[in-house]
Amino acid sequence: MTEKVVDWQVTATTIRCDFVSDFAVLMVYGDGAAKCAYVNRWGARKEGKKKLKNCKGRERAENCPLVSEFRERAFSM
Repeated sequence: MTEKVVDWQVTATTIRCDFVSDFAVLMVYGDGAAKCAYVNRWGARKEGKKKLKNCKGRERAENCPLVSEFRERAFSM
């Protein structure tokens, strides 16, 4: 994807993630970086392994189709 210049620092949305069966906040930054707050929250915790068992983006946010889709949408606006 070709990055275009944006006039915002970050944009976010809350979604219902079917992979983890919970709500997750997806964030896309103006520099193209994308993150999932659910992974950020549970990734470092002891019980996180169980909560992230079915998560597609637990290793890298780019691996999650929901994060990738939101990133594409954010830069297409």
